[in-house]
Amino acid sequence: MRDDPPTLSGPDRRNGSDDAASRVGLSEPALAYDYFKSMVSLSVGTLGGILTLGQAVFGAQISPVQMALAALPVAISGMLALQAQTDIVQLCQGVKPPMNSSKAALRLVPSFYGLGIGIFLAFLLLSFFAPDIAAELR
Repeated sequence: MRDDPPTLSGPDRRNGSDDAASRVGLSEPALAYDYFKSMVSLSVGTLGGILTLGQAVFGAQISPVQMALAALPVAISGMLALQAQTDIVQLCQGVKPPMNSSKAALRLVPSFYGLGIGIFLAFLLLSFFAPDIAAELR
């Protein structure tokens, strides 16, 4: 029995092959799987950073509602990445998931992640450079 992961070759549409890559619908499912795995870890770490910095370091400047607005898109990004990772595994095993979200997640995951980071930085910068505006947003 081999310990290394199975090789995923590219789809050969001319021959109508049914390899893992053609079932997933991505040209490189192994790379997409690793990307989603990294984004799940990055999202969890970023959530911890947003909540820790928001409460401990910048607790006086950022309200809990503002932290939640920043953390929500990052959490959605991590959940989408985890779902896409699960879909890729199911498709490579020959199981059809209820909804193959892996292609859409390639665009949505970084979008939501960037949105969450941008919201957090915007609230942080507003609290330091325009405290009167930030006070109105609380």
